[in-house]
Amino acid sequence: MDFSKIKGIVFDLDGVLLDTEYYQWQGWVKPLNGLGIEFTKEDYFDFVGKRGDQIEEELRKLFNLKIEKGHLLKKKGVLLEKWFTESKINLTPFARESVEFFVNNPRVRVALCTTALKEETLLKLSKNDLLRYFPVIISGSDTKRSKPWPDIYLLAVEKLKLKPEECLAFEDTEIGLRAAKSAGLNCFVIPGEFSIKQDFTKADRILKDLKEVVDLFKENSFE
Repeated sequence: MDFSKIKGIVFDLDGVLLDTEYYQWQGWVKPLNGLGIEFTKEDYFDFVGKRGDQIEEELRKLFNLKIEKGHLLKKKGVLLEKWFTESKINLTPFARESVEFFVNNPRVRVALCTTALKEETLLKLSKNDLLRYFPVIISGSDTKRSKPWPDIYLLAVEKLKLKPEECLAFEDTEIGLRAAKSAGLNCFVIPGEFSIKQDFTKADRILKDLKEVVDLFKENSFE
């Protein structure tokens, strides 16, 4: 990848900037437990990165659930709103520093691209004073198709007024990686606890944390 051609930086939210995947998992665990179903961390590995309605539909088929569409998702939404409102949401290592590095760099434009719905996205960003950094925010509410379809990234690129090949996405899941690459973006992956076993062979780079991202750009005279 030619660093000098990068004009747009697109951050994923959950798992990349915010350490929230545990909450996302528990958001399914609680309502499923109410139905007598155990949903382990290992079970959740196959769903990390997908939009809530996608996950719910797959869970209904997997466990042959005779429940109304939207039932699980509604219960999960109530739980997440409570947890994200009342609890501290931890940033991932070097998250704020990396965002500020790119926001303060006149060579690039910055966006956020997440499968989370708009209301949840704004709540989480506001809770950590991150909202002010992103002039472009694309959520799962903004497209009919979510990751791994490219739509969400294509919309972000359009809003940035750039070409896909001029943009670099930061992802933590295989689903996100596939979406970014299908849209024509470059993509660095930072695997997390819930996605470490996923397939990242198509990533332009696989890194340990966001500090490595910033260090790479500094090494390539991107300051």
